[in-house]
Parts: sequence; structure tokens; C-alpha cells
Amino acid sequence: MPASSQETAPQVPKKKFFTVKTLLIILIILLLAVFGAGGYIYLKSTNNDNKKTGPDPNKLMTFSIGSLLVNLADPGGANFMRLTPVLEYEDNKQNKKLAEELTKKKYVLQDAIIRVIRTKKIADVQPPQSIDKIAVELKNEVNKNLHEGQIYRVYFTEYLTQ
Repeated sequence: MPASSQETAPQVPKKKFFTVKTLLIILIILLLAVFGAGGYIYLKSTNNDNKKTGPDPNKLMTFSIGSLLVNLADPGGANFMRLTPVLEYEDNKQNKKLAEELTKKKYVLQDAIIRVIRTKKIADVQPPQSIDKIAVELKNEVNKNLHEGQIYRVYFTEYLTQ
């Protein structure tokens, strides 16, 4: 006999996929992924910041221009400057022939340095903070005269004014 309409098969309750427990697990997984990626990016960027730009300290070479005595541009010509610039450069592929060029052009470089210093007055070269400005100016002038490479920095082993 056919079953009456009241006797139907028991209904199975439908399971909800997005229960609170499931949503919480998904949220935790997403947070872990975001924090993991953020930490990786942060560590990667701090490692790149630690890398120094500029020449390799183990490959730095120096070349002394020699001692120079230069009259300054002050009226009367009573003031002069004695300096011994030392040029620093990196011994690398770009500067392969730079040492040879520095030796060959030593007198041209001395002349370039004298011409720069000759335009200065005592007030331009005497204050302690002027040493860095003079060094940068000399570096730029020396690099204009070089074709086989570039110097990185100018040091002074002697820097006297009177």
C-alpha cells in the first residue's frame, strides 16, 4: 500500500559549509599567510639595506698627487695653501688602466688641482667644514681629466693655510 503523505522519508538536515568554526579556521589561515608574507618582505628589504653601495673596501687603491704649494686668490698674494691630496679609486674592471693613467697624467692632475685652489680665498679654505667641499670639488675636476676610470674620493695628508 502506498505510504500516506504523512509518512514521508525522514529529512536529513542540510549541513552549512560556512559555520562559525569553518570561518574561524579560514580567518586564522589567511592571517598567518598575510603575516608570513609581510615578514618575508620586511626581512628581504632589511637585508638589501645592509648592502653598501660604492666601492668594495678590499679593492680600494690610493695615488698620491704629491705636495702642492698654491697661492690663494686673496688681494696682495700674502696667503697660500700647502696640501697633499691622495686620490682613492677602486681596482675593478672599469678602472683597469686607471693606475697607469694616473701616473702618466700626474702633472696634468696637479695643474687641475692648482687651478681649482688658486681661485679660492683664505676664507674659503680655512674653516674645518671647507675640507669636504674642497675634496668634492677636486674629485670632480680630477675626474674630468680621466678617461680610463674614475676616482672615488680625495683625501688630504697635508692641508695647511697661511
